[in-house]
Amino acid sequence: MSRTIVISDIHGCFLTLEKLLHSIHYQPTDHLLILGDLIDRGPRSKEVLDLFLSIRAKSQRLTILRGNHEVMFLDALRDPNLEPRFIRAGGDATLHSFGVHRVREIPAVYIELIKNTIDHFEDENALYVHAALNFSNEDLFSDRESMYWEREMDIDPLRTGGRPVIHGHTPTVLTSIEDMIRRKDQDYEINIDNGCVFEREGLNQLLAYFPQTNHFVVQKNCD
Repeated sequence: MSRTIVISDIHGCFLTLEKLLHSIHYQPTDHLLILGDLIDRGPRSKEVLDLFLSIRAKSQRLTILRGNHEVMFLDALRDPNLEPRFIRAGGDATLHSFGVHRVREIPAVYIELIKNTIDHFEDENALYVHAALNFSNEDLFSDRESMYWEREMDIDPLRTGGRPVIHGHTPTVLTSIEDMIRRKDQDYEINIDNGCVFEREGLNQLLAYFPQTNHFVVQKNCD
């Protein structure tokens, strides 16, 4: 059985991502599912995108969701007046990694990779999104703002088919993540954002979560 491997909020930490993939013996037959925020804040956003371009060229089993940082990137590309917001939110590190000063100067192949991200994904194991789903809506997937930005949700397991919602977006200490994984059949929520770019106690790590076996692997930030 091929594995599903879920990673979120990489934030330009290429060396950490590379080491994590090596430690879990990632193979092209695995389904790699990235829950957004590939870029910004960390020092190597270009290298992160290069890695996913390489993986995509070799394997069809790569799914990348759109996070709020990809949203801000695309907003800045569409409207230069929104570029300062992108830069303040960590986009300056992304521009620096490319050696450019403006979003529009980034090569088209990287822009297309970000444009081709999707809002959500689901399989027999879980529902996946960057931030949250709006359970007050009849259509769980109609509120794109919640999928990018929201930090809280009240999950109705009847509407998920008893599957948990796996997400990132909100940096969460490791002990709380462990608790969510342990209680996934009661609370139906697992946040796998361990704040890779934040040098604070309980954070500063990147996680790989395996929904089929409900376990995870931790990699300390080495960028």
